[in-house]
Amino acid sequence: TFGTFCATPTFAAFVSMLNDARIGAGKPPLGFLNPFLYSAGYKALDDVAEDNNPGCGTQGFISTVGWDPVTGYGTPNFNKLKDLDLAMPYMPK
Repeated sequence: TFGTFCATPTFAAFVSMLNDARIGAGKPPLGFLNPFLYSAGYKALDDVAEDNNPGCGTQGFISTVGWDPVTGYGTPNFNKLKDLDLAMPYMPK
């Protein structure tokens, strides 16, 4: 039950550190993240292929390779995200 309460501010800190790296490299901040995450950023997420989210007497959704409703594309890997982010010449709008 505490996953979202922990994950949201943790990912916000990741984004803040990515923006810091971008600004340090003379690039603009990320802005709206979806274009980055769905065009390239998902490659820097570590896939969680074996898990589930049980509840209400059910097994819940089951994780699988690639996108799934339990973990999306996976858990963020900061170093991979930073490398991908800084390699982009600009942020798509």
